[in-house]
Amino acid sequence: MGIDDLPKQTPADIQYSRASNELAGACLRHYAVGSTIFEPGDDDSSILFVNSGWAICAKILPNGTRIVTEFALRGDLISTKSSALAQETIQALSPVSLYEFPDRLLGQGSDLSPQLTKIIVSEMIKRLARLSERIANIGRRDALERTGHLLLELGIRASEGTKADFDGFVCPLKQSDIGDAVGLSTVHINRVLKDLRTNGLLSFRNGIVEFLDRRRLMELVDFNPGYLASRIG
Repeated sequence: MGIDDLPKQTPADIQYSRASNELAGACLRHYAVGSTIFEPGDDDSSILFVNSGWAICAKILPNGTRIVTEFALRGDLISTKSSALAQETIQALSPVSLYEFPDRLLGQGSDLSPQLTKIIVSEMIKRLARLSERIANIGRRDALERTGHLLLELGIRASEGTKADFDGFVCPLKQSDIGDAVGLSTVHINRVLKDLRTNGLLSFRNGIVEFLDRRRLMELVDFNPGYLASRIG
């Protein structure tokens, strides 16, 4: 799969369209920038479906180091039970709204429709695929490849604030967020972003990521978007 095979709609658009008619019984919650959606120790077990905005899932190690495990965007699903087991904290990177279902509804006698249950299982599988790619990114790619690969992924997954004649996306991430997702210091990320811009590949300024040469960047970092497939099964 290459650049010509990228979806005309993002996976988030497609997924949200499929789920939108299934959300009537859920509780819609809103979170301000920087607020905590979930943290280890919370007495909560829910399925969260992101309606709008960006959230960040991260592990905080005993020495204070943060490891970003996932960015949750519109159309993505979060299981707080899974986050509790993984000791993940979930915070809003931008204003976030999400639908909340008690995850007991996934058990025997569930009130969820077969369609929504299928979506939930599909989203869990896709998160595992993204996590696997993230491990490969950190373990086998250099600094420029890690950063370029992550931003290419987010460019496909993001859907809000984009224009038909603009190859890029609105991105609320700080350089520290990117660094904690790819295992690099903020200073190193700053240097990598400068190199990407100087080489005519990508620009990240004022909360906007612009792909200056998406095709060449994909080839350089060996980016295959197949793991972001919008449908499982």
